[in-house]
Amino acid sequence: MSIANTTPMAAVSLISLHAAIAEPLEFNRDIRPILVEHCTTCHGGVKQAGEVSFIYRQQALGKGKSGKTIIVPGKPEASEMIRRLTTKDPDDRMPPPKEHPVPLSEKKIKLLSEWVRQGAQWQEHWAFVPLKDKQPKTLSNPEWPSMPMDAFVLARLDKEQLAPSPTASPQEWLRRASFDLTGLPPTLDELSRFEEETSSQGEKAYHHAVERLLASPHYGERMASMWMDLARYADSKGYEKDGHRDMWPYRDWLIRSFNEDMPFDDFTRKQLAGDLLPDPQWQDLVATMFHRNTQTNEEGGTDDEEFRLNALLDRVNTTWTVWQASTFACAQCHDHPYDPIRQEDYYRFAAFFNNTEDADLNSEHPTIRLPGDAKAAAEATQLSRQIRSIRQSLNHAGSPHLHVDAQWTALSPTRSSSTHGGLSHEAGGIIQATGTQSVGTQFKLSFPGEDFTALRLTIYPDDADPKQSPFRGSVLSRLTATLEHPDGKSETIPFKEVFADSLTGPYDPMASLSPGAPGVGAYPKLFKTRRATFVPAVAIVAPAGSQLHLSIQHKASTTGNQAVTLRRFQWEYTNNPLWTQIVQDPERASQWKAYHTLNKQRNKFGGTTIPVMQDRPQSAMRETRLFARGSFSSKEQVLKPGVPLIFNAMPKENSNNRLGMAQWLTSPDNPLTARVIVNRLWHECFGTGIVETLGDFGSSGQAPSHPELLDHLALRLQREHDWSLKKMLREIVLSSTYRQSHQSTTTLTQKDPRNRLLARGPRTRLSAEMIRDQALLGSGLLNRNLYGPSVMPPQPKGVWQTVYSGAKWKTSTGGQQHRRALYTYWRRTSPYPSLLTFDASSREICTPRRIATNTPLQALVTMNDPAYLECAQALANKMTTSGGATPEQQLVYAVQLINSEAPSPKVVKSLLTLYRESLAIYQTQPELSKQLATTPEQAALVLCANAILNTDEALTK
Repeated sequence: MSIANTTPMAAVSLISLHAAIAEPLEFNRDIRPILVEHCTTCHGGVKQAGEVSFIYRQQALGKGKSGKTIIVPGKPEASEMIRRLTTKDPDDRMPPPKEHPVPLSEKKIKLLSEWVRQGAQWQEHWAFVPLKDKQPKTLSNPEWPSMPMDAFVLARLDKEQLAPSPTASPQEWLRRASFDLTGLPPTLDELSRFEEETSSQGEKAYHHAVERLLASPHYGERMASMWMDLARYADSKGYEKDGHRDMWPYRDWLIRSFNEDMPFDDFTRKQLAGDLLPDPQWQDLVATMFHRNTQTNEEGGTDDEEFRLNALLDRVNTTWTVWQASTFACAQCHDHPYDPIRQEDYYRFAAFFNNTEDADLNSEHPTIRLPGDAKAAAEATQLSRQIRSIRQSLNHAGSPHLHVDAQWTALSPTRSSSTHGGLSHEAGGIIQATGTQSVGTQFKLSFPGEDFTALRLTIYPDDADPKQSPFRGSVLSRLTATLEHPDGKSETIPFKEVFADSLTGPYDPMASLSPGAPGVGAYPKLFKTRRATFVPAVAIVAPAGSQLHLSIQHKASTTGNQAVTLRRFQWEYTNNPLWTQIVQDPERASQWKAYHTLNKQRNKFGGTTIPVMQDRPQSAMRETRLFARGSFSSKEQVLKPGVPLIFNAMPKENSNNRLGMAQWLTSPDNPLTARVIVNRLWHECFGTGIVETLGDFGSSGQAPSHPELLDHLALRLQREHDWSLKKMLREIVLSSTYRQSHQSTTTLTQKDPRNRLLARGPRTRLSAEMIRDQALLGSGLLNRNLYGPSVMPPQPKGVWQTVYSGAKWKTSTGGQQHRRALYTYWRRTSPYPSLLTFDASSREICTPRRIATNTPLQALVTMNDPAYLECAQALANKMTTSGGATPEQQLVYAVQLINSEAPSPKVVKSLLTLYRESLAIYQTQPELSKQLATTPEQAALVLCANAILNTDEALTK
């Protein structure tokens, strides 16, 4: 039944609606939220019940399974969607009464109907549209804004009929700004000096304070601490074994980059593709550790390819979470349920990362050794680049000739044997290994003797269907050859060089001429046909009736001691003199000499071995296929690298690799990156982002509280500040919005309890790292040294246990245990417990936002954890040496030290009561006091110091 045939009352209702809604409706503001909340679960990108979807306009204007037009612009009475929403027939009504007993509200139905009547105008989701700087027209108090951003906040307050709060006291603002810019509270000297400066210099004092804080080396630590959650930074590999991995140079790179105010577009390019820059320096290679923070599974019996792909998909998801605040991961298994992102888009983007060298290997290949000295690191990196370039050049002299099949003649074996399993022969000389081959398997093959200048090994995939790729690795560890003459005498054939079709993986083909596990072939997986040529020092002349004997040793294995033997392969020979000419070229001898000399020079450098990103050569690129239902074992069509169709295509001048992708992320054509990073900075300063869901700017996320402000900040970051985060933060902390008092009123608490309208200054709990660092600084224990390997501060006994290694938590000494929290050793399966209790993440995956909780466990940490108890003891000692002669003076001093403000008389009275009551107990039970200090008086101060560190004022900014 169409809407035209409904009762007159229904028609009157629609007429009333049209009259009631005078202003034009906006799809993103008025309609999209209704569709996302009530419709797209069943009519979205995944499930399209009745062949109806509301993700794309062309689908919404089309016909459903019933054959009726879903939406007819301008005609709600002819639109099947409106009929289904208003019908009384339970079999037709939407949402279905059985699944959704509560129908859509009359108000929402009226909005949808009026939207259709107005032409069903569509908009792309707000996050995907270009940035616009739409300035407020009128303000109630034009004098209030001190920064351009303030005008947007005041305009919203005017609309809500609210006024800004008074300006915060200098102490309140400095504590807030110090934490936000350095992660540390101001010292008493800094507070005193700032009060004097504000009295004498006024506004200049605030600017000077911000410049001092931004210039502090601790600024880099503060920002790095934020970024480490996004980068899923850890000192361990993850999964079950969770062994140690040296990643701290990446953390140090972050600190330096933030302190140097590296533009955010450069910061992006270096982390995603520093190795692909035209002239990458050692710092650029360290930056690529961002995506080597993915987990490595060292458990026996696992499939390296499965976990390589896990790392690949994690890189895709992390990149989109960090730079695009998108739930892009939803498209791994199917089209995105709520946003216009196809599954093909997901795997096109995955192709950017699918050709990196790493492959879930225990060795973490590829790696570099990084000397501690910057000058040595630069020299070592330059040597490594020269070595790699020479080696590629040496191999390239022969690799193109590997594929000229006309030169090669197949060798058909006359005899073959294997120490494990068996060998069968196919037509054309192809040899097939059968049965089970284990590590150490040796093949022996015999062929009719032929004159040759080179032998070619071709390794074939196990199956001709490319969708079944990849296969278990196939590596020849060592080849020895002898020529048996008709008289029974044998001579060893001395191979001089081995050429491979491409130099990829952790093994050098030349290793197949020496004892050991490495060799030539495909490791750890065989993706396609591979070839290698073995060239003797001189051309081999085989007498008539002679036999060529080849001995093939297999020693290589993957995780869990799984053998990677040859399984389907072929040997061929050629008499082309080119191969002999290549290996006998005097210039080539000089190249090899230079190669070995540079290797010796490089090996003189010590340092830390770190995993870095490196692409496979063009000749060894992997195919990227769409995974049906997200399963890596169900591959479909091949996809080339690309970005989602909802965005503008990558500029043609951009290379179609990770570097081009990174440049696209920060190009003017991409509206999301700037929005996302300024929103994150806003969150760090105000406790909540303009978009609250930091990792989801899509349809399922929260809409921005101040959309025009978000775009304004994003454009300023790009255009006025050239991606400088320091300049952006300077504006924020000097703004009138930020400088408001955090004190609330009854009206504000009722109307805006979470301060989304920004009618007052931010008051939020400190992060886990700030809470610990404040305790260390206030107690005088803080070690302010920067950089270096992670440390192990005190923690409760029995927390850190390792099953697969003898690794122990050894509390650092010599002041190292008192370093800032971001230097704490981070093991994914057993993160530092006191930080975890205050909502730090395990960093197994990218964490865009910590959700602040409030549990009794947090109080138990600050009052009982060994690290906090040590801080309380040190604070008590400081109270007696610097706080004054009386307990009251000492307690007031401690509160000022920790809370950055003098305590109220009520607080002083409460602390004095605690001191006196605990002192009385300790004097009558001295054995209790000795657990905290040498005297009852000092033990009572320790207890009070512990309480001060646990107060709400201490735990908030």
